[in-house]
Amino acid sequence: MASAVSVLVILLIASAMVQAEIVNSYWQRMAEGFPNPTLVHEYVYEYRGPELEITARIPQLAGVADSLWEADFNQNLRDRLDAYVTELKESAQEAWSLGAESEYRPFPYEGIVDFEVKLNQGGLLSIAVLNYTYTGGAHGMTYYDYINVDLTSGHPIGFGELFNTDAELERAAGVIDARIKEEQDHFFIDTFAQDQFNEDQGFYLKDTQVVICFGLYDLAPYAYGIQEFAISAP
Repeated sequence: MASAVSVLVILLIASAMVQAEIVNSYWQRMAEGFPNPTLVHEYVYEYRGPELEITARIPQLAGVADSLWEADFNQNLRDRLDAYVTELKESAQEAWSLGAESEYRPFPYEGIVDFEVKLNQGGLLSIAVLNYTYTGGAHGMTYYDYINVDLTSGHPIGFGELFNTDAELERAAGVIDARIKEEQDHFFIDTFAQDQFNEDQGFYLKDTQVVICFGLYDLAPYAYGIQEFAISAP
């Protein structure tokens, strides 16, 4: 019985060590990895009409070792763009038709999709995809999607893989909490703790940092925009 317990403890320790090595590997590869052979180019879509204007650029990859994975990745992003365009067109056309018999005309709806490559080295890729939509009112809304992937395996990198212990979550939360306390007039909240991270917490990778991101109204009024907090490597 004691022997079985000892084996279990050893296996658990070994598993934790492997997981720690994977996480540490991400941080190391971010900072020290060579540029990837993978190229990121753009797919462009534009639409102009009296009811709607759309300008879109989405990332498309070339040079990934797994060509099938690359094709699926590229097609998935084009499919998501198609769904966004279809939904926005239907909404804009409905709004336009409702005002067709009156003097009122809604301002043309607007959709903008763009992206920025944040990291492309060490077999890791991080891209921030912006989506701005205006459908009337005082201002439009901006959202971000964050693509973080290990190109050597095709594995999406989750927030919990980089901050995989209570100590690491607490360290990241501490950076956010300190900023909130320094600029209390900018935020809705007075403090920030690790249990306030979202289940699908947004972030992107930089050379020596992970930048944790919160959307409009998550932590602060619209006027203060997207909130970003840079967390250095452990």
